[in-house]
Amino acid sequence: MEIIETILKLFLAVGLGGLIGLERESSHKPAGFRTNILICLGATMMMILSTLLLGQKTATASDVTRIAAGVITGIGFIGAGTIIHARGMVTGLTTAATIWAVSGLGLVIGAGYYLIALLYAGIVILTLIIFRQFEEQFLKKSQFTYTLKTRPLPQILSKLRQLAFHEGIKFNEISLKKEEQFQVLKLSFNTSEEKEHRFNQALLQLDGLQEIQIG
Repeated sequence: MEIIETILKLFLAVGLGGLIGLERESSHKPAGFRTNILICLGATMMMILSTLLLGQKTATASDVTRIAAGVITGIGFIGAGTIIHARGMVTGLTTAATIWAVSGLGLVIGAGYYLIALLYAGIVILTLIIFRQFEEQFLKKSQFTYTLKTRPLPQILSKLRQLAFHEGIKFNEISLKKEEQFQVLKLSFNTSEEKEHRFNQALLQLDGLQEIQIG
């Protein structure tokens, strides 16, 4: 019976961690589907291990809490690695917070509190989805239209998408046409002024860029 319960806990960790990971993947975040599954799965396994050790005569309740504390501490280092400080701006805080929350979810699953785990995972997912939409609608989000003139460059659209991905920007529209010896690209997107400024600065480093018009 113990092995069956362990298997169920691990599968539940994969399922709930995967749901949160899907939201992060759809938002083009660096810690996506597999990362969140592995974090939740690892935290669950560590808590399962602590409960197994508690069943031994040599283990105490303090050993269990030390393992859980060790998981949270270790996840802190992973979360710190997702935070980027550049050009006076800090990005990746939501990703780091999500990683920390997912590790907590794994500990709850490993401890056997399944209903609480389901409720907790639901609140995390709703927070990521609903409040992201709220931010996009009401918190300093503006629409920007860029017209770029560049020399003919291979894979220019792929490079622009990579720049946008790095700055957390999703294009609403992107088009490319040729004019004599140049390429003219039109981009439109909704974002904050801070992210738009970082994207602007990154574009200036693009080889072959001749002109930028911002509408």
